[in-house]
This record gives sequence, C-alpha cells and structure tokens, in this order.
Amino acid sequence: MDLSIIVPVYNAIPLLERCLDSIFHQTTQYSYEVILVDDGSTDNSVGVIEARKENNIVLYRQQNAGPAAARNRGVELAKGRYIAFIDADDYWNDGYIEQTIKFLDEHKECVAVSVGCKSISLGNSPRFCPYTSNDDTREEPFVIPNFFEYWAEFCAPGTCSTTLRFEAVKQSGGMRGDLRITEDYEYWLYLSTFGQWGIIPEVFYVSDGGAVTQVQGHIKKDIERACKSPNLAEFEKRIIGRVSDEETSHYQKARGRVSRVLTYSHVITGRFSLGRIEALKYGKYFPQDKIGRLMNLAKHTELTWRCLAYLLRWREYHR
Repeated sequence: MDLSIIVPVYNAIPLLERCLDSIFHQTTQYSYEVILVDDGSTDNSVGVIEARKENNIVLYRQQNAGPAAARNRGVELAKGRYIAFIDADDYWNDGYIEQTIKFLDEHKECVAVSVGCKSISLGNSPRFCPYTSNDDTREEPFVIPNFFEYWAEFCAPGTCSTTLRFEAVKQSGGMRGDLRITEDYEYWLYLSTFGQWGIIPEVFYVSDGGAVTQVQGHIKKDIERACKSPNLAEFEKRIIGRVSDEETSHYQKARGRVSRVLTYSHVITGRFSLGRIEALKYGKYFPQDKIGRLMNLAKHTELTWRCLAYLLRWREYHR
C-alpha cells in the first residue's frame, strides 16, 4: 500500500461526499486506502460512508475526542508507506496523490511535502496562500532550506495539504491529542525537527468548509475550540528541546506567529489577563498584521488591553 488517507469526520454531511469524490476521482498509479474516523457524529455521516461503493474504505467510530485524536487513530490503522490527512469539509484537485508521492519517492531526505492551497472563505473571493517570497518565484517543487523561517512567514503548510512519510509519523508519536486548537501548527513545527520538508507550488488542495460552518454555527465550530487554547509554554513543550542553537532566531519568529494566534483565542474567550501575559512576553515576535500591531500597542497597560480585548471579543461574536 502506497498511501493511507485519513479523514476525521464530525457532523460532515453537507460536504462529505464532495471530499470523498475528490479522493476517489484522483488519477494515479499508486495504491491507497481511505480511513474515515467518525469522531462521535450526531448526524448521518456514518450512513453516508457506509453507502459508498468503494472497496478501499475503512470506517472507524469513536466517541468525540477531537481531530488530533481522530488522526492518530487513523495512523494506528494505516498500512501505507505514506500518510495524508484531509478534513471532511475540504477537497483535493486531481494530481494531489500522484505528485506528493512522486516527490517523496525522489526526496528521501524529506519527512513531508506540502502543496499549494486555495482557501475560500464564506462570502469572499478565493485566496491563494503564498508559497514563495517576493524575491523567490520558483515554480518547480523544492526542499525548504529552513522550515521555521518559512512557516513563520507564510503560515504554511496546511493540515490537509501535506503528505507525510509513515516512519516519521510513527517516530514522532503523532499529533497531540490534548490540543483541540493549533494541533496542526504544533505537529508541523515538531515534525520538522525530524527531517526536511518539501513544497510543490501548485494548488492541489482547496479549503472550503463554509457550508459546515453555516450548519454548525461559527460560535459552535470555532469559539468552543478557542476556549481550549493553551498558553505558549504548554504548546511548545515537546518542540523547544529539539530546536538547535542555529535555529533559535528562526524559531522565535515561528513562536511569535503561534503566540499571536493563541493570544487572540485567549482574548475572544474572555481570558484577558492570560492574553496580556502572553502578549507582554512574546509580542515582539508577533507578525505585523493589523491585530498583531494593535496588541503590541495595547499590552502596556491593563486599561488599554481590556479596551482592545472587549472590542476584539465583540467583533468575533458578531461577524
């Protein structure tokens, strides 16, 4: 078996068929299995899966434990040389399987390879994630020279745009099941300490889960997960000891991007003091986006921080 494709499923009825069709319609010479881990769905997602006619589907059902735990369970069941994750509300363009396996077969030094992503937000135009810097317009697949630096700049790869070498996944121990938010960030940064990472700068992955968000509701789908956001020290506890002295400056930039996301999660879920503590400690490494700059301006006094925090919280609950 060449590839095990792991799909966490949770109340995915609106888009599940689209995801599965995008997998089974791939043109490829490689063999693959599709492992669907139902994470305690309360809709008829299991019925949709059981009605499929393909013979290379594996269905596993578990009580709700979150996406990281579902992916780890899929890895335990996997038989492929490589592992790929895709969420049930996203899809792949034709060529994903063929090109990612071909790359990893040719680049034994790489533990993973990621492809270009098109992210479609509800009501917005498609947004293409950048995969090269302004002075680097490579169009051919390449190996990333420094993963921390690259990830800090582009916040890529994405969870469902990456194929991984099975041996590396097993060696790393998989995703952290205790993280319900930023579990993919943590795993990519951690996995990068086990080997190099490749990029195929062609869009084979499309993130478009708007229909699921509409059904579940923004508060239910996103805010409840944000309530479980850890502080940065807890997030990076298995990464930090593997960062070499030469990589420290690059890792600080990656750390800043993660902390900015976690701080925002703390704020919108009412943990204002924790958010300010994180901003004071790591704010100098935040990306220079609008919210990152506002946080750095507001963090110096309790009053200005609370004013910004209430504003951001109101904005999130009313968007």
